[in-house]
Amino acid sequence: MRRPALWITIFTICGIYMRLGISEMMCLVSFLFILVSISCFVIKWKSAKFLLFLLFPVLGFLWTGAHLEREAPILSGLVQGEGMIKEVGETSSGNQKLTILCDLADETGTAFQNVKVYAVWRGEDHIAVGEKVRFSGELSPFYEPAYPGGYDEELFLMTKGFDYKIYPDAIEHLEEDTSGSFALARGRAHFRSVLESILPAEESGIVKAILTGEKDDIPDNIYRLYTEAGVAHVLCISGLHMSVLAMYLSFLMEKILRRSRRASATVTILAVLSFLLFIEPSPSSVRAAAMICIVMVGRICFRLSDLMNTIALAALLILSIQPLYLFHVGFQLSFITVIGICLGTRKLEKKKKKDRGRFHWLKESFLISLYASLFSFPMVAYHFYSVSLVGILTNLIIVPLSGLLLGFGMLSGVLGLFSLPAGVFAAGSVYGILQIFKGVCSVLTQLPFAYILVGRPSPLVILLYYGILLWFLEFGGKKGSWKVGVVLGGAMFCAVFENAIFRKETTVAFLDVGQGDAAVISAYDGKTYLIDGGGVYGKEMGKNVGRNVVLPYLESLGVSRLDGAFLSHPDSDHMTGLLEVLEEIPAKGLYLSDYPFSETEDTLLLKETVEKNHVPLYTVKAGDGSEGFRCLYPFEGVTFRDGDDNHGSMVLKYDCNGTEILFTGDISAEDERFLLEKEPDVSADILKVAHHGSKYSSDADFLETVSPKAAVISCGADNLYGHPHEETLERLQSAKAELYRTDTEGTILVKLKRNGTFAIEPMTERKPFYENIKEKLEKS
Repeated sequence: MRRPALWITIFTICGIYMRLGISEMMCLVSFLFILVSISCFVIKWKSAKFLLFLLFPVLGFLWTGAHLEREAPILSGLVQGEGMIKEVGETSSGNQKLTILCDLADETGTAFQNVKVYAVWRGEDHIAVGEKVRFSGELSPFYEPAYPGGYDEELFLMTKGFDYKIYPDAIEHLEEDTSGSFALARGRAHFRSVLESILPAEESGIVKAILTGEKDDIPDNIYRLYTEAGVAHVLCISGLHMSVLAMYLSFLMEKILRRSRRASATVTILAVLSFLLFIEPSPSSVRAAAMICIVMVGRICFRLSDLMNTIALAALLILSIQPLYLFHVGFQLSFITVIGICLGTRKLEKKKKKDRGRFHWLKESFLISLYASLFSFPMVAYHFYSVSLVGILTNLIIVPLSGLLLGFGMLSGVLGLFSLPAGVFAAGSVYGILQIFKGVCSVLTQLPFAYILVGRPSPLVILLYYGILLWFLEFGGKKGSWKVGVVLGGAMFCAVFENAIFRKETTVAFLDVGQGDAAVISAYDGKTYLIDGGGVYGKEMGKNVGRNVVLPYLESLGVSRLDGAFLSHPDSDHMTGLLEVLEEIPAKGLYLSDYPFSETEDTLLLKETVEKNHVPLYTVKAGDGSEGFRCLYPFEGVTFRDGDDNHGSMVLKYDCNGTEILFTGDISAEDERFLLEKEPDVSADILKVAHHGSKYSSDADFLETVSPKAAVISCGADNLYGHPHEETLERLQSAKAELYRTDTEGTILVKLKRNGTFAIEPMTERKPFYENIKEKLEKS
């Protein structure tokens, strides 16, 4: 059998996914794939020994479960810890992020040794690698995704082996570690400081990322530019850099020093592993190092390695150490891209003898870049919602120069360790190469359709995409192959448009934006509406929840234009995030209550943003409506004299397939009574509870008249206002409404079905398929 390592790795991955995967369909596909594949092996080779392959999905499943069960011990209240600083970085807000290996104890005296803590230090004291510190504070839970597909801090930090997270109240410097255990980390920190001294801030941030893996200092605009140009992989230690390093060493050993291939391979292995220890390892750098070492071992043993088996062994090695890496974006992109290059290269080799034109090397380079991009597109879209079409061209220029950048960068850094002037002189070439990179990226990203928003594809769409791609590489052009292509293409079309064609399901997402309101309605016909946008008081525009939560969610849906935005009233906890969205994507119109709101900084900002982005502003009152929306409040000409602008909150009813949702803004009980006097039809299936669950809203009579089957409260965890109040919760319970809260359950997803029914799924219930089955069995 060819490539047994490849099949072992595939079956192990299936086992890991069946333990952690959320998608029921993909878990079922994994299970059926294992059974069908192994059955085919047994039938084809007429040997029962292939049944041993069944062990590997089982091992993957159990090994992943064992990793998940290694939960950190529970500590309560304030904790104190003492330990060593292993790593230091910087958060996007400018605070220090620390990796501390320490002993921890809580107020009850419960103590645990050798735990790994992720700490965010907001103090002014600078903490250095290798320092011994004593700290105290209250442990914080790992953040779960704010929306489907959002950043999963819990998974990310668990993958890196962290046990706890803390925002220390105080850190006391004890002593500096003088042993050799932190010498490597201190050396890395010193090397970074040298790079900062010999290069400007922008360029040193890039070179530090390339040579040491530290990406915190890359400017946001540069990272965005490289991403849109499709060359963000240059900004980290990827397989490209490790391969260039190996190529430099091989050239030095074999061509200059005239050493044997075995000696060259031995030195390359030692150098690559040393470099891996020096940097901050990532899945892509570990993958590249593993593959290089496997190939070099083959050289030493005079054995040719099979590239696909080498890729499989590298993946199996990483997953055996940490199975959670299967869901890490770096792991996925690194392996799927190198697989694309491998398969593309193999196809090119079949045609190489036939095509030896003058510029065959350019054609081959273009095709390899094309294959790498085609294989990476689905994973890039899944994690970042957009793909760079010009990346195919950008890589043709950037990748060859990356080898020079790496070489000159290492030379500059090493010279700078001994003489800063020498390092500065050598860094001139680094600066020049980076200016070329910046210029190329800037020019190519200006081309039409250079960077397109596609949204987050479903696992089924990704699976069919790769099926079509592999079919084309293996059978494209062969007689009769078009029939299979038509079937796969038809399946792909149905998978992409299945909601619009078959289910016709509209989704309403009550987003977890903290102490504020934000809801997104994405209809099956492709129309999207935003109702409020949340906003954290005191947090500046551009760094608020609109940028961090609402906009990424819209991008995950592939939304590049809003069909309508509704602002219940111009309070910052409803408006700031909405304005951030309008800064980035156009809207057909912004709808605001027809009410004389007070002139404040918020209302001035609203007018400025609308005018600057050319968004039509409409005012609506009771009785206005279209496309399933109907405004119930405020009434025309009604003004309250107490100066409270919450009275002007828009009450909006949305009707989809007979299911009605009532959005109530921040109206009070007084407004509710006024509304009931003049509006006979306020009933709804789902109620967005007014004013985040304030006791001064959601009057018993109002709830009885609305008679909701479900109620959603949007509020922040441990907010200063005590929302939702106990009185409100009791009234909702008396109204027999099923209650959902964003502070405890995260984003609330409501699926409005074509038959008039609906289903509600909080983010906290989006658990692995296995966990859901386990819970059901335990309850039964």
